[in-house]
Amino acid sequence: MEQSRQGNAVISGSGQLAGGLYDNITISGSSNINGDINALDVKISGSAHFYGHVSSESVTVNGSAKFDGDINTNRYVSSGSSIIKGHVHGRIITSNGSMSCKKDIRAEEIKNNGSMHVNGDIEAESFNTSGGFHVKGLLNASEVKVNMSGRCFAHEIGGDEIIVKYSRLNIVSNLFRSLFDKFGYGDMWRLQSAQIEATDVSLEWSKVGIVRGSRVEIGSGCIIGLIEYTETVDIHPNAIVDQVKRIV
Repeated sequence: MEQSRQGNAVISGSGQLAGGLYDNITISGSSNINGDINALDVKISGSAHFYGHVSSESVTVNGSAKFDGDINTNRYVSSGSSIIKGHVHGRIITSNGSMSCKKDIRAEEIKNNGSMHVNGDIEAESFNTSGGFHVKGLLNASEVKVNMSGRCFAHEIGGDEIIVKYSRLNIVSNLFRSLFDKFGYGDMWRLQSAQIEATDVSLEWSKVGIVRGSRVEIGSGCIIGLIEYTETVDIHPNAIVDQVKRIV
């Protein structure tokens, strides 16, 4: 027999919420949610700690939230601070604040305008960031677009098209990056990865061990160990590349 939903749950002060099926959950105070949650919509503008898994059409965090379990949602938006100990599965994931995931993220579309830290892998159709990110595993997306204005790291990056550009809007770092580079601190302004592989690769201010692609463009400020390409390669005069190989 299908369990019926319990209606809306609203917590504006300090309170507890049991697990179960709900219509909409709105938290503007401080709350602990004990058990698995299935809801149409979850909104957090206060502080919340979810001790179970969360399944919802949409999850919006404008305050502070901790999730001990997995999140399954159509749309996840974090404009505050969120820590997820489980996996995140969603269609559209947007981070405008601080988002930390201890396991993997799977989504169709990921937008990061803040800070994103992932201990596992990221798998998506598109990954678009103008903030900072740290991915300990593999960042894999058909389209990866990085407009750097924060520290960016992924152990490996793979996809069909990978474009890394240095944000022209980051005035402070534009003024000081050459000075920092001169004194050995330039890597804090570079995207760093052990390996990047895609059909089309275009990089600026990146430090990468191995770059593999059909068409490879290496721009200003790059430090590359090895480039392996099959069709074309273009290297900026200011870039440092140790070795270039054409794969037939």
